[in-house]
Amino acid sequence: MKKLTKTLLTATLILGLPLGAYAASEAAATAPAERPAVDCPMGGKGMDGKHHKRHDRMERMQKMTPAEIQAHLQQRYDKIADPAKQAEFVKRLGERAEGMTKHAEAMKAFADAHQ
Repeated sequence: MKKLTKTLLTATLILGLPLGAYAASEAAATAPAERPAVDCPMGGKGMDGKHHKRHDRMERMQKMTPAEIQAHLQQRYDKIADPAKQAEFVKRLGERAEGMTKHAEAMKAFADAHQ
């Protein structure tokens, strides 16, 4: 039994190692070459289109009028059934608006300083 095990192990190693090496070399040879980084139409470099959904949404939001933004926010608010979640939505919206205001003020101050 010991001799049979030794023979099977030897046969496995003799056949397995070259086959494994061949498979690894073929996988490396046939692997697709990395694509070069392509300029993203939205300004980023090499993002492979993963961020376009976010950028499209941002672009749509920038083109909305204040009335359209109000209507969109009202629709989102109306979809929330739980009053606690509605309060959380309003709280987070207020925090987000404060952050946007701070950013806008910093950008305006920078623009004014460099004119």
